This record gives sequence, C-alpha cells and structure tokens, in this order.
Amino acid sequence: MKNENEETINSWHRFLDLPLELSVELGRTRLKIRDILNLAPSSIIKLTRSTGEGVDIRADNKSLLRGEIVVLEDRAGVRVTEIVKEDN
Repeated sequence: MKNENEETINSWHRFLDLPLELSVELGRTRLKIRDILNLAPSSIIKLTRSTGEGVDIRADNKSLLRGEIVVLEDRAGVRVTEIVKEDN
C-alpha cells in the first residue's frame, strides 16, 4: 500500500502545491423555505446522521475522507479515520 501511495504522489508531483478547499460535513437535511425563515438563534436543525457517525471531508462536492471531531486546545479539528474509495 505504501509503494502504491508513493507512486500516486510521484505521478502528481506538479500539482501537490496547489491549494484545494476542503469542507467538513456533519450531516444533511431538507427544510421548507417556511421553516428556514422561522429559524432563530436557539433553533435546532435535525440531521440525518447520528452523533457517533462522524463527519465527511469533502472537496469539489465529493467525499474524500471520513473523520471524527476532536478538540485541539481551544479549536475544533477533524481526525481522519477513513479514506473513501471511489467505486469504479
């Protein structure tokens, strides 16, 4: 696996320093516009994912990794727990 990763990295060497924006997705839901307009600072939005399922790390609207929320000093972070394999 390590040799395979090294080969992949070497084949992409010209692109390795390009910035790529990542997003961390805790879950998704659908709301009616009426419900969105009724949201207030104390509102709770119920998500489809349970608390133990972790988060998806996405780029270009595709899941790349999965992880879990961690606290680093006074900031939140994500510990990568899984690399998402794309089905061919």
